Amino acid sequence: MFGKKLFFPKKPPTTLSFIAKGTKLTGNIEFIGDVLIGGDVSGQILSQANITLEQGGRLEGEIKCQEFIVDGFFKGRLICERLVIQRHGIVDGDVASTSMQILEGGQFIGLRIKEDICTIQTHGLAAPNEPKNLPLASEPLKTDIS
Repeated sequence: MFGKKLFFPKKPPTTLSFIAKGTKLTGNIEFIGDVLIGGDVSGQILSQANITLEQGGRLEGEIKCQEFIVDGFFKGRLICERLVIQRHGIVDGDVASTSMQILEGGQFIGLRIKEDICTIQTHGLAAPNEPKNLPLASEPLKTDIS
């Protein structure tokens, strides 16, 4: 009983990246773990986990992640499984998500496409010179109505 060693599977280490207030980043960024953003970021962000945008943080560009929690300002295109807009959060742009929650005081300006999880996971971010995956809300709709 006491001589027996029990083996528990090791959990993969969780990583957290932090972009502090006052920091400005531009470009294509990839994260394996969670990301906490308090500064200004513009470009493409790809995270295999969650992104949290703190109050006072600014993010402009394209994002793909599991869960996106916004308490700052986001403008651009978003592909995620779950979007949570907190009371100081503003999301301005195109969103493809499975679920979306807006708390009192939060603002959403734009277009949301409700997607299932399989579709969300297969979406990719467009390369800078390629056409975007989501249509812009400001672009005119093309129809063949005669």
